[in-house]
Amino acid sequence: MILLPLVIFFQVAGMQGMPAARNADRPSEWTVAIGAAKSVNLFESAAGRAYAIQTIAYARELTNALNLIGIRGRFAWGIEAMPVFAQFEPSRIYGFGIAPVVWRWSFPSRPTWSAFAELSMGGLWTSDKLPEKTGQLNFSAHWGGGIRLRPRGGNAWLLGYRFQHFSNGNQLGSNPGVNSHVFMAGWSHRS
Repeated sequence: MILLPLVIFFQVAGMQGMPAARNADRPSEWTVAIGAAKSVNLFESAAGRAYAIQTIAYARELTNALNLIGIRGRFAWGIEAMPVFAQFEPSRIYGFGIAPVVWRWSFPSRPTWSAFAELSMGGLWTSDKLPEKTGQLNFSAHWGGGIRLRPRGGNAWLLGYRFQHFSNGNQLGSNPGVNSHVFMAGWSHRS
């Protein structure tokens, strides 16, 4: 329920008093990254899992610079595909996912780096049940952030961290899931 008011707020905050020509100042960003993950035991989640992911994402800034409760930055909405999900421990499971909701807050840029924080929601399909006693189709979410290093002409190296969650969303009477620390590296292009 809180999501709709947040979306409306960011839309309105980004449009107030802004001429249409300023929309060109809102860059878009493509990212390609790989990540390594290790699951942790948290609530009903399954620890002892190791997996790798590969992501491709697109985001577009929806606002000009804002000062939201003292935190300056720009709000972007994006989409992320996870064409590769490969679990290695305790068993081999493969899959893919998509997150149609990726909210990113880009902090003001520095000469050699810039930082961002993000939150996402989506789904993951796997070749076997993840974790056991659930299903092959799970909800996914992550929160985290990262830095873009040495931006040159819109290109930058990307380093990030995310806390990733997969679960059935309590659709099967219980909600076992997988919670993981994921460390990411990749490339970013802003234009």
